Amino acid sequence: MSSEDFDRENMRIKVDEDEEDDSSNSVTNDTAVAIRMCTILGRWRRDDNDSLFSWSEPLVGSDVWLVAGGIEVPAHSIVLALRSDVLSRVLRGDTIPGLRTQKDSNGLKIHLDVRHPLTIFLLLQYIYTDEVAAIWDARVARAVKDKFPDLDLPIGNIKSDLKTLADTIDLQPLSTLLNSASKIPMPSRTLSTHLLTYFSNTYNASPPPPSCDTTLILADKEVSCSSVLLRSRCPFFEAMFGDKDWIAPREEDSHSGRGRVVIKMEHLKWRPMKLVFKYLHGGKEDDLFDYHRQFIFLMSESKS
Repeated sequence: MSSEDFDRENMRIKVDEDEEDDSSNSVTNDTAVAIRMCTILGRWRRDDNDSLFSWSEPLVGSDVWLVAGGIEVPAHSIVLALRSDVLSRVLRGDTIPGLRTQKDSNGLKIHLDVRHPLTIFLLLQYIYTDEVAAIWDARVARAVKDKFPDLDLPIGNIKSDLKTLADTIDLQPLSTLLNSASKIPMPSRTLSTHLLTYFSNTYNASPPPPSCDTTLILADKEVSCSSVLLRSRCPFFEAMFGDKDWIAPREEDSHSGRGRVVIKMEHLKWRPMKLVFKYLHGGKEDDLFDYHRQFIFLMSESKS
Protein backbone atom coordinates (compact mmCIF):
# COMPACT_ATOMS: atom_id res chain seq x y z
CA MET A 1 0.00 0.00 0.00
CA SER A 2 1.38 3.37 -0.99
CA SER A 3 1.38 6.39 1.32
CA GLU A 4 -1.37 7.93 -0.85
CA ASP A 5 -3.48 4.77 -0.51
CA PHE A 6 -2.90 4.79 3.25
CA ASP A 7 -3.97 8.45 3.51
CA ARG A 8 -7.08 7.80 1.42
CA GLU A 9 -8.03 4.81 3.58
CA ASN A 10 -7.53 6.80 6.75
CA MET A 11 -9.65 9.61 5.33
CA ARG A 12 -12.41 7.13 4.38
CA ILE A 13 -12.42 5.69 7.90
CA LYS A 14 -12.50 9.16 9.43
CA VAL A 15 -15.45 10.18 7.22
CA ASP A 16 -17.30 6.98 8.13
CA GLU A 17 -16.64 7.60 11.84
CA ASP A 18 -17.79 11.22 11.56
CA GLU A 19 -20.98 10.15 9.81
CA GLU A 20 -21.55 7.49 12.48
CA ASP A 21 -21.00 10.08 15.24
CA ASP A 22 -23.39 12.54 13.55
CA SER A 23 -26.01 9.80 13.21
CA SER A 24 -25.58 8.78 16.84
CA ASN A 25 -25.86 12.39 18.03
CA SER A 26 -28.93 12.92 15.89
CA VAL A 27 -30.66 9.84 17.30
CA THR A 28 -29.73 10.92 20.84
CA ASN A 29 -31.22 14.34 20.22
CA ASP A 30 -34.40 12.87 18.69
CA THR A 31 -34.76 10.56 21.68
CA ALA A 32 -34.45 13.50 24.10
CA VAL A 33 -37.05 15.53 22.14
CA ALA A 34 -39.45 12.56 21.94
CA ILE A 35 -39.11 11.99 25.69
CA ARG A 36 -39.93 15.66 26.38
CA MET A 37 -42.99 15.41 24.13
CA CYS A 38 -44.20 12.25 25.83
CA THR A 39 -43.60 13.80 29.27
CA ILE A 40 -45.83 16.71 28.32
CA LEU A 41 -48.39 14.36 26.80
CA GLY A 42 -48.43 12.22 29.91
CA ARG A 43 -49.15 15.22 32.12
CA TRP A 44 -51.76 16.79 29.86
CA ARG A 45 -55.21 17.07 31.39
CA ARG A 46 -58.64 17.69 29.95
CA ASP A 47 -59.66 19.39 33.18
CA ASP A 48 -59.74 23.19 32.75
CA ASN A 49 -58.56 23.55 36.35
CA ASP A 50 -55.17 22.02 35.58
CA SER A 51 -52.73 24.92 35.85
CA LEU A 52 -50.16 23.31 33.57
CA PHE A 53 -52.28 23.25 30.41
CA SER A 54 -55.02 25.81 30.97
CA TRP A 55 -54.08 29.37 30.13
CA SER A 56 -56.05 32.47 31.05
CA GLU A 57 -54.71 34.22 27.95
CA PRO A 58 -53.20 33.15 24.60
CA LEU A 59 -49.83 31.46 25.03
CA VAL A 60 -47.13 33.77 23.56
CA GLY A 61 -49.57 35.19 21.06
CA SER A 62 -51.14 31.88 19.97
CA ASP A 63 -54.47 32.25 18.21
CA VAL A 64 -55.37 28.79 16.86
CA TRP A 65 -55.50 25.27 18.27
CA LEU A 66 -54.77 21.89 16.67
CA VAL A 67 -56.99 19.21 18.18
CA ALA A 68 -56.74 15.41 18.38
CA GLY A 69 -57.67 12.87 21.02
CA GLY A 70 -59.29 15.52 23.22
CA ILE A 71 -56.06 17.51 23.42
CA GLU A 72 -55.89 21.09 22.11
CA VAL A 73 -52.38 22.30 21.26
CA PRO A 74 -51.92 26.08 20.83
CA ALA A 75 -50.25 27.39 17.68
CA HIS A 76 -49.90 30.58 15.65
CA SER A 77 -51.96 31.10 12.50
CA ILE A 78 -49.25 33.24 10.91
CA VAL A 79 -46.68 30.42 11.21
CA LEU A 80 -49.11 27.77 9.93
CA ALA A 81 -50.07 29.96 6.98
CA LEU A 82 -46.56 30.89 5.88
CA ARG A 83 -45.41 27.27 6.11
CA SER A 84 -48.27 25.74 4.14
CA ASP A 85 -50.51 27.21 1.44
CA VAL A 86 -53.08 24.52 2.27
CA LEU A 87 -53.19 25.53 5.94
CA SER A 88 -53.46 29.15 4.81
CA ARG A 89 -56.60 28.22 2.85
CA VAL A 90 -57.98 26.30 5.84
CA LEU A 91 -57.49 29.38 8.02
CA ARG A 92 -59.39 31.43 5.43
CA GLY A 93 -62.31 29.01 5.61
CA ASP A 94 -61.66 26.44 2.86
CA THR A 95 -62.71 22.83 3.46
CA ILE A 96 -59.91 20.26 3.20
CA PRO A 97 -60.43 16.50 3.79
CA GLY A 98 -58.90 15.39 7.09
CA LEU A 99 -58.96 18.92 8.54
CA ARG A 100 -62.16 20.07 10.26
CA THR A 101 -62.42 23.59 11.61
CA GLN A 102 -64.51 24.80 14.53
CA LYS A 103 -64.94 28.30 15.92
CA ASP A 104 -65.89 28.95 19.52
CA SER A 105 -65.43 31.69 22.09
CA ASN A 106 -61.71 30.86 22.40
CA GLY A 107 -60.99 31.11 18.68
CA LEU A 108 -60.39 28.75 15.76
CA LYS A 109 -59.75 25.04 16.31
CA ILE A 110 -58.51 22.68 13.60
CA HIS A 111 -59.42 19.05 14.26
CA LEU A 112 -56.96 16.61 12.69
CA ASP A 113 -58.00 13.15 11.56
CA VAL A 114 -55.19 11.32 13.40
CA ARG A 115 -55.18 8.43 15.86
CA HIS A 116 -52.83 9.87 18.47
CA PRO A 117 -52.17 13.44 19.70
CA LEU A 118 -48.39 12.91 19.58
CA THR A 119 -48.83 13.36 15.82
CA ILE A 120 -49.71 17.02 16.46
CA PHE A 121 -46.53 17.53 18.47
CA LEU A 122 -44.38 16.09 15.67
CA LEU A 123 -46.18 18.11 13.01
CA LEU A 124 -45.70 21.36 14.92
CA GLN A 125 -42.07 20.52 15.62
CA TYR A 126 -41.46 20.36 11.88
CA ILE A 127 -43.50 23.47 11.10
CA TYR A 128 -41.65 25.57 13.69
CA THR A 129 -38.12 24.14 13.41
CA ASP A 130 -37.58 22.22 10.12
CA GLU A 131 -36.82 19.18 12.29
CA VAL A 132 -38.82 16.15 13.41
CA ALA A 133 -38.04 13.56 16.07
CA ALA A 134 -37.88 10.21 14.27
CA ILE A 135 -39.82 8.13 16.79
CA TRP A 136 -40.26 5.47 14.10
CA ASP A 137 -36.50 4.80 14.19
CA ALA A 138 -36.11 1.57 16.17
CA ARG A 139 -33.55 3.12 18.52
CA VAL A 140 -35.79 6.05 19.41
CA ALA A 141 -38.97 3.96 19.57
CA ARG A 142 -37.39 1.47 21.96
CA ALA A 143 -36.21 4.20 24.37
CA VAL A 144 -39.58 6.00 24.34
CA LYS A 145 -41.68 2.87 24.75
CA ASP A 146 -39.52 1.64 27.62
CA LYS A 147 -39.89 4.96 29.44
CA PHE A 148 -43.61 5.50 28.75
CA PRO A 149 -45.33 2.09 28.66
CA ASP A 150 -48.60 3.62 29.91
CA LEU A 151 -48.95 5.81 26.81
CA ASP A 152 -49.22 2.69 24.61
CA LEU A 153 -47.80 4.60 21.65
CA PRO A 154 -48.90 3.22 18.24
CA ILE A 155 -45.65 4.17 16.48
CA GLY A 156 -46.72 2.85 13.08
CA ASN A 157 -50.03 4.72 13.16
CA ILE A 158 -48.37 7.93 14.30
CA LYS A 159 -45.91 7.79 11.41
CA SER A 160 -48.53 6.92 8.78
CA ASP A 161 -50.89 9.65 10.04
CA LEU A 162 -48.04 12.19 9.99
CA LYS A 163 -47.22 11.13 6.41
CA THR A 164 -50.86 11.58 5.40
CA LEU A 165 -50.92 15.02 7.01
CA ALA A 166 -47.66 16.03 5.33
CA ASP A 167 -49.11 15.01 1.95
CA THR A 168 -52.42 16.73 2.63
CA ILE A 169 -50.97 20.09 3.60
CA ASP A 170 -48.10 19.84 1.10
CA LEU A 171 -45.06 19.67 3.38
CA GLN A 172 -42.88 17.98 0.77
CA PRO A 173 -39.57 17.69 2.71
CA LEU A 174 -41.35 16.09 5.67
CA SER A 175 -43.29 13.76 3.38
CA THR A 176 -40.08 12.64 1.67
CA LEU A 177 -38.33 12.04 5.00
CA LEU A 178 -41.24 9.88 6.20
CA ASN A 179 -40.66 7.44 3.33
CA SER A 180 -37.64 6.12 5.25
CA ALA A 181 -37.93 3.45 7.93
CA SER A 182 -35.20 5.02 10.05
CA LYS A 183 -33.61 8.37 10.85
CA ILE A 184 -32.32 10.26 7.79
CA PRO A 185 -31.33 13.92 7.31
CA MET A 186 -34.07 16.37 6.32
CA PRO A 187 -34.04 16.47 2.47
CA SER A 188 -34.34 20.27 2.39
CA ARG A 189 -35.02 23.11 4.80
CA THR A 190 -37.65 25.69 3.94
CA LEU A 191 -38.31 27.63 7.16
CA SER A 192 -35.82 30.45 6.49
CA THR A 193 -37.09 30.87 2.93
CA HIS A 194 -40.70 31.05 4.07
CA LEU A 195 -39.94 33.60 6.78
CA LEU A 196 -37.86 35.81 4.47
CA THR A 197 -40.53 35.63 1.77
CA TYR A 198 -43.17 36.70 4.26
CA PHE A 199 -41.02 39.62 5.43
CA SER A 200 -40.26 40.75 1.86
CA ASN A 201 -43.94 40.63 0.91
CA THR A 202 -45.32 42.42 3.96
CA TYR A 203 -42.92 44.92 5.54
CA ASN A 204 -43.72 47.58 2.93
CA ALA A 205 -47.33 46.57 2.15
CA SER A 206 -50.02 49.22 2.17
CA PRO A 207 -52.32 48.48 3.81
CA PRO A 208 -50.45 45.82 5.81
CA PRO A 209 -52.04 42.35 6.11
CA PRO A 210 -53.87 41.47 9.36
CA SER A 211 -50.98 39.22 10.43
CA CYS A 212 -48.76 42.32 10.62
CA ASP A 213 -50.06 43.58 13.94
CA THR A 214 -47.11 45.87 14.70
CA THR A 215 -45.80 49.07 13.13
CA LEU A 216 -42.26 50.21 13.88
CA ILE A 217 -41.74 53.91 13.25
CA LEU A 218 -38.11 54.48 12.33
CA ALA A 219 -36.37 57.76 11.53
CA ASP A 220 -36.99 57.39 7.79
CA LYS A 221 -39.57 54.62 7.38
CA GLU A 222 -42.58 52.85 8.86
CA VAL A 223 -42.22 49.06 8.88
CA SER A 224 -45.05 46.54 9.23
CA CYS A 225 -44.22 43.31 11.02
CA SER A 226 -45.63 40.49 13.15
CA SER A 227 -45.28 40.52 16.92
CA VAL A 228 -45.28 36.71 16.92
CA LEU A 229 -42.18 36.53 14.72
CA LEU A 230 -40.40 39.40 16.46
CA ARG A 231 -40.85 38.03 19.97
CA SER A 232 -39.94 34.49 18.96
CA ARG A 233 -36.59 35.62 17.54
CA CYS A 234 -35.50 38.41 19.85
CA PRO A 235 -35.47 38.62 23.69
CA PHE A 236 -35.82 42.41 23.44
CA PHE A 237 -39.16 42.12 21.63
CA GLU A 238 -40.25 39.17 23.78
CA ALA A 239 -39.84 41.28 26.92
CA MET A 240 -41.62 44.17 25.22
CA PHE A 241 -44.68 42.22 24.05
CA GLY A 242 -44.79 40.24 27.28
CA ASP A 243 -45.41 43.47 29.23
CA LYS A 244 -49.12 44.20 28.80
CA ASP A 245 -48.85 47.46 30.73
CA TRP A 246 -46.25 48.69 28.27
CA ILE A 247 -48.11 47.49 25.17
CA ALA A 248 -51.63 48.68 26.10
CA PRO A 249 -51.06 52.44 25.64
CA ARG A 250 -49.37 51.79 22.30
CA GLU A 251 -52.31 49.97 20.76
CA GLU A 252 -54.33 51.84 18.18
CA ASP A 253 -58.11 51.84 18.65
CA SER A 254 -59.81 48.99 16.83
CA HIS A 255 -63.48 48.09 16.50
CA SER A 256 -62.57 44.43 15.91
CA GLY A 257 -60.71 43.90 19.18
CA ARG A 258 -56.99 44.29 19.70
CA GLY A 259 -55.51 47.09 17.63
CA ARG A 260 -52.19 47.47 15.88
CA VAL A 261 -49.25 48.15 18.21
CA VAL A 262 -47.24 51.22 17.24
CA ILE A 263 -43.66 51.34 18.50
CA LYS A 264 -41.54 54.44 17.98
CA MET A 265 -37.86 53.75 17.34
CA GLU A 266 -37.05 57.01 15.60
CA HIS A 267 -33.43 56.95 16.73
CA LEU A 268 -32.84 54.14 14.21
CA LYS A 269 -32.74 54.25 10.40
CA TRP A 270 -34.09 51.70 7.96
CA ARG A 271 -30.83 50.77 6.22
CA PRO A 272 -29.14 49.15 9.24
CA MET A 273 -32.45 47.89 10.64
CA LYS A 274 -33.18 46.07 7.39
CA LEU A 275 -30.14 43.89 8.05
CA VAL A 276 -31.43 43.20 11.55
CA PHE A 277 -34.87 42.25 10.23
CA LYS A 278 -33.31 40.05 7.58
CA TYR A 279 -31.52 38.13 10.31
CA LEU A 280 -34.58 37.98 12.60
CA HIS A 281 -36.74 36.52 9.85
CA GLY A 282 -34.26 34.36 7.94
CA GLY A 283 -31.67 33.49 10.54
CA LYS A 284 -28.94 33.81 7.93
CA GLU A 285 -25.96 35.94 8.74
CA ASP A 286 -23.45 34.56 6.19
CA ASP A 287 -24.06 37.35 3.66
CA LEU A 288 -25.20 39.97 6.16
CA PHE A 289 -22.08 42.10 5.70
CA ASP A 290 -21.11 41.10 2.17
CA TYR A 291 -21.38 44.68 1.01
CA HIS A 292 -18.83 45.66 3.68
CA ARG A 293 -16.38 42.93 2.66
CA GLN A 294 -16.76 43.91 -1.00
CA PHE A 295 -16.04 47.53 -0.14
CA ILE A 296 -12.87 46.57 1.76
CA PHE A 297 -11.76 44.37 -1.15
CA LEU A 298 -12.25 47.16 -3.68
CA MET A 299 -10.38 49.61 -1.50
CA SER A 300 -7.45 47.24 -1.10
CA GLU A 301 -7.37 46.65 -4.87
CA SER A 302 -7.31 50.38 -5.58
CA LYS A 303 -4.28 50.81 -3.30
CA SER A 304 -2.33 48.06 -5.03
